[in-house]
Amino acid sequence: MTATQDLFTPIHKGLRSMLYGLSSRLQTNDFSDLEATRTLVNDLENDFAIALSAGCTLCILSQHANDEENAIFPDAAKAGNELIATLIEEHHDLTRREASIAHSAHALLAMENPEGRAEAGVRLNQSANELFAAYIAHMNREETDLVPWMSEHFSDAQMAAMRGAIMSRTPPDRMSAILGWMLPSLNVRELSGLIREVRFGVPPQAFKAITDMCEAKVDPTRWGMVRQIVGI
Repeated sequence: MTATQDLFTPIHKGLRSMLYGLSSRLQTNDFSDLEATRTLVNDLENDFAIALSAGCTLCILSQHANDEENAIFPDAAKAGNELIATLIEEHHDLTRREASIAHSAHALLAMENPEGRAEAGVRLNQSANELFAAYIAHMNREETDLVPWMSEHFSDAQMAAMRGAIMSRTPPDRMSAILGWMLPSLNVRELSGLIREVRFGVPPQAFKAITDMCEAKVDPTRWGMVRQIVGI
């Protein structure tokens, strides 16, 4: 059995782009400016404790780990993959780091002294960089070690069912936020394959919403090539 589905790389590309963008904002933010800092912190950790915010970075990272543990890892563990326990341990470590950063961000906003807030901002940036590096290394490991293994142990239909289980539990606003990062992060071949897959697999209005998002967010030259390849 050699399947072609990849449940990790496309979403991971979106998450990497999200982290790169946030990392750039963190290192260029003037933390002595309270309002600019409040906007940045809200995007970073807003509602992290209950993971309800559609666009908050830490919420999306936390929910992504939950999706893997609920919809993918159980079947992979039953099939004998010994890496799953280690990946779950890494998820828990990443979650602890995310919670610590959320706490630090709240504390930073409560500081009245601009100079003290700027100093705390440096430490927040450093902690976030360490988290992002660990998260990227974790995603790389899943792609290099787990993706090939799954292609040998699961059929495309089985993995499509796993993806469907994740999508069915994802609120529309969070799905939109994730697609907003993922679609422009894919190369022409990947995006063409995705558009082909969803073209007749989702309702027409959902397909239009996806292509409209591509029109708005994907590089025009790349999107034009995809449209030509897919024939839309």
